[in-house]
Amino acid sequence: MAFGDLFKSRKDRERDQAKQRRKAFREAENAVDVVKDRIRKLKADRDKSWNEARVNLKDGQKAAAQRCLQGVRANEVMMGKLEMKRWVFEQLLTKLELAKSDQDFSQALGAINAVVTIDPEAVADVLGEVEDKLGEQVDVDKIWEKVYGKEMEGAETQMSDVIPSTEDMMKQLEDEAAEDIGTARPSKAREKAESEGGVREQIGEARSRLKKLMEEEK
Repeated sequence: MAFGDLFKSRKDRERDQAKQRRKAFREAENAVDVVKDRIRKLKADRDKSWNEARVNLKDGQKAAAQRCLQGVRANEVMMGKLEMKRWVFEQLLTKLELAKSDQDFSQALGAINAVVTIDPEAVADVLGEVEDKLGEQVDVDKIWEKVYGKEMEGAETQMSDVIPSTEDMMKQLEDEAAEDIGTARPSKAREKAESEGGVREQIGEARSRLKKLMEEEK
C-alpha cells in the first residue's frame, strides 16, 4: 500500500483497486490483439512469398522459387506457435476473470453477512468442508495441467507434421505455374495434386483441425 493510501477511505481504496483491475484486463486484451495483428501480417507475408515463388518458377528461376517457399513454410510455423501461445494466454486470462468474479462474490457475501445473523460455528463447519473439496479440485486441476503440459511439449513436432514440406509445396507451385502458362501437367501428377487437394488446402484443413482440438480442450 502506498503512503498516500493511508489517508484514503476504504471506499476510495476499493474504487482505486477496481480501476487498476479494469486497466490490467484491458492491457491483457490489448496484448491478445497485438498477437492477432502479428498473425495477420505473417499471413500476408506468406501469401506474398507464395506469389513470388510462382513468378520465379514461371521465369525458370527454380532456386529463387525454392527460397520463397522456405519463407512460406517459416511463416506457417511461426503462425502456429503464435496461435498456440495466444490460446494459452486467453485460457489464463479467463481463469483470472473467474478469480475476479470470486472476489466480487466474496464482497457481496460480506455485505450480506453484515446484515444477516448466522451461526458462526455452523458456517465454519460448512466452509471447512467446502475448503476440503476445493483442495481436492486443485489436485485434480494439477493432474490435468500436467497432462496438458506434456501434450503441449509435442505441439511443435505436431505442427511440423501438419505443415507440408518445401518439396510438396514446390510440386504444388509447379502445377499452378503450369496452369498459368497453359502447359498441361502429366495426368499422373495432376491426379496426385487433385487427390491431395492442394498444399494450401492441406494447410487450411490442418490448421482447422488444430483449432478444433484446442476448442475441445476448453
